[in-house]
Amino acid sequence: MRAVSLIYHDVYCAQDRGNLPATATMYHVSQPTFSRHLDAVQSSGRLVVTVAEYLRGAGGDSVLLTFDDGWAGTFNVALPLIRERGWPATVFVTRDLVGRPGFCTEEMLRQASRAGTEIGIHGTTHRMLSGCSEDEITAEFSLCKTYLEALLDRPVESASLPGGDINRTILDCARAVGLKSLCTTRPGINTVHTPPLGLRRVAIRRSTPASAVARYCRYALGREVTRWLALQLPCRLLGMRNYSRLRRWVVDRRKDGQGPDYFFEP
Repeated sequence: MRAVSLIYHDVYCAQDRGNLPATATMYHVSQPTFSRHLDAVQSSGRLVVTVAEYLRGAGGDSVLLTFDDGWAGTFNVALPLIRERGWPATVFVTRDLVGRPGFCTEEMLRQASRAGTEIGIHGTTHRMLSGCSEDEITAEFSLCKTYLEALLDRPVESASLPGGDINRTILDCARAVGLKSLCTTRPGINTVHTPPLGLRRVAIRRSTPASAVARYCRYALGREVTRWLALQLPCRLLGMRNYSRLRRWVVDRRKDGQGPDYFFEP
């Protein structure tokens, strides 16, 4: 049993919001592009399941459609298109972004959950967890978990990690709060040997063509794995938080010549 998990963020109908940093919008996909991606998934013949369904062993080889942060476009644009095909999805939400401009509302979360979307945790504040204390990491998981469970009136046992940031302390804290799965940003194919607290996912960018999505559905991710491995040295040398800040500074200054105001601190 194998599965490829795709990471989306925002899906927009018209024009993407212009006041966001390039490090955010590079992961935002237009509705026509997203529809072509879904066509590629459908043509692959793979079963589409949620994270929880995959871990329960639903079906055979499969594709997981996951979304991080809780952008409004996920609920207004992406999920309706996914439901038209009779598929489910998993959305990981950051508690403190709920209700902010450009992000989902509590009612969107309730409606999506009632319609069969799996809702999971993407932290309380969207901080990189490796720079946090054990108590802070536990709070990032537990406060969001408590909030979502009260809002949705159902258990929430899946989480994704901001920036894919993971270490032994993060794993221990996830277990302590009762999480059954953690989704990273490490690309690769999930198999029966992949630990549930270390599920692999491949990031989808604005520039990702449908042909690449078709390749992912064939479980061919050699290029993405090689690129990820090459980036591990600077990540280890600088630390994940410092690496992300440097990357954000470089990418966003290249976009507009000055650092924009950030709507959240990843």
